Amino acid sequence: MFSRHDTALFLFKYSIFFKKGAFFRGKPPFFFDSCKFTAEYADTLQVSIGNALDPVRLSEIARETGFLQRKSKLKPEEFIDTLMFSWFDHSQLSLQDCCNDLAQQHQKSLSKVGLHKRFNANALKFMKAVLAEQIASKMNLSLLGDKWKPFSRVVIADSSKFALPEAYKEDYPGYGGARSKSLLNIQYAFDLKDGNWENLEFTKGTQNDKTHSNNSLQRIIKGDLHIRDLGYMTHDYVKKVVKEGAFFLNRLHPLWKPAKSNTGKAINWTALYRKMCYTKETHFETMITIGTGNEAFNCRLIAVPVPEEIWSERIRKAQEKAKSVGSALSDDYKARARFSVFITNTEQNILKAADVIQLYRLRWQIELIFKNWKSLLSIQKVKAVKKERFECQLIAKLIWILLNWKIFQCIDNFIQKNSSNYACSIWKFFKQARQCGHAIRKVVTGKINFMDWCEIFICPIIKYLVIEDKKGKKSSYVIVNDIFNPLG
Repeated sequence: MFSRHDTALFLFKYSIFFKKGAFFRGKPPFFFDSCKFTAEYADTLQVSIGNALDPVRLSEIARETGFLQRKSKLKPEEFIDTLMFSWFDHSQLSLQDCCNDLAQQHQKSLSKVGLHKRFNANALKFMKAVLAEQIASKMNLSLLGDKWKPFSRVVIADSSKFALPEAYKEDYPGYGGARSKSLLNIQYAFDLKDGNWENLEFTKGTQNDKTHSNNSLQRIIKGDLHIRDLGYMTHDYVKKVVKEGAFFLNRLHPLWKPAKSNTGKAINWTALYRKMCYTKETHFETMITIGTGNEAFNCRLIAVPVPEEIWSERIRKAQEKAKSVGSALSDDYKARARFSVFITNTEQNILKAADVIQLYRLRWQIELIFKNWKSLLSIQKVKAVKKERFECQLIAKLIWILLNWKIFQCIDNFIQKNSSNYACSIWKFFKQARQCGHAIRKVVTGKINFMDWCEIFICPIIKYLVIEDKKGKKSSYVIVNDIFNPLG
């Protein structure tokens, strides 16, 4: 625990740092009472973060997974603490670095050979179980409450791939070639409503999204709105959504042949494009039927014309792909490529056509989160080490991310409650989290209490973490508020 003298030194050090304007140039966007954040969120964070790596619970998980089979020199909480905090870039982390960290932080003397042996199948089960518990541990800080009706969750699913050293090609095969002999794919799902991560897991890079989509059907529950990339679209997925009383919002799969529900006739994309060019309409909407017999389902279709340069690029890429397999593009495909086509089973009084278009585009915001993590946290930087060690280290990073995400949620919630025109920047927050990783470690290990931590490391910087306006572009949180605030 920090003494009063230590706390005073921290306050003095960081007060000078902030006065220099290290995080913000110019006038802060709004004023707030820093004590208010501590009063409202310190207890919530203490419970959330304290439970995350509670030694008693970690020991239980370690015994359940076989990681802790008898009294061990290395405690489960020490093992996971070292992997999470000892060094940020795992491409440079050595066994000796970990051993040194254990000696410095936990006064444990462990040899490189001894630590190397701890990276085994049971250690991997332990880390996966801790990650799963972190995902299941959610924070209920939604600002919008009942205004999101009828959706219980708004789940965006996507994936992110990155190359691995060739040594992992047997477990994580790539597509071949010099740059993709080994490839890892992180599958993730995020609840836009409450800001919680619903899933984080890694699979083989060669496993396509359709396979993962069908393997994750059990996660669909009544009242959900699921937004997925085109690669996740399968008939089984759509049927499951409808069966569970949930909702979907996706692009139309290019192989699916929609027919107008009232006439049974196919859409003439060429005629539609000519008509919309003449009338200057921004979008076209109709009810359609996809499939036949028991496989058939009805939904709304919204088509938006794309600029000529985008259409040309789509055709160029499609022609290259068709040529590689010895086929050619049909006239119908070329005509349909002039549109971005969305399908959804939500009703117009729930989501207007304009809302559907805007909401689907938010899927790219989730992809940007992973780009930020790659840039700031180097999750894609790895070196060839024992497979179990590599996987344990990667999971440790994801646990670190989830731990800090809970802090981000509280700060973002606080900012929006105090000023609805602002939100917390993910980039700015994780940049700060990376620089002050030692602080959250002291909280987790009980070397500084939550009240002092909030006052020293959180309160002084909140106003410098807001998203800055971009001319002519709406921020993602503004788009969400515009779409969902009128609901209910």
